[in-house]
Amino acid sequence: MMVDLELLKAIEEMMDRKLDPVNQRLDRVEQELCEVKEGLSEVRTGVNTLLEWADEVGGAIAFPIPKMNL
Repeated sequence: MMVDLELLKAIEEMMDRKLDPVNQRLDRVEQELCEVKEGLSEVRTGVNTLLEWADEVGGAIAFPIPKMNL
């Protein structure tokens, strides 16, 4: 019984070592995804600001800017 537990523990440690690079890559991907989400939020805010501005000035020029629903 003790040999089985020791063997299982050794297998667990080997698998942990094998999975370390995968876990590190996943951590980097998660960090990059968070950065992309932050950038997307900034872009969305900028687009909404431009759309609001376009609505305000659309009537002041000869051709109206079409309203966009995002």
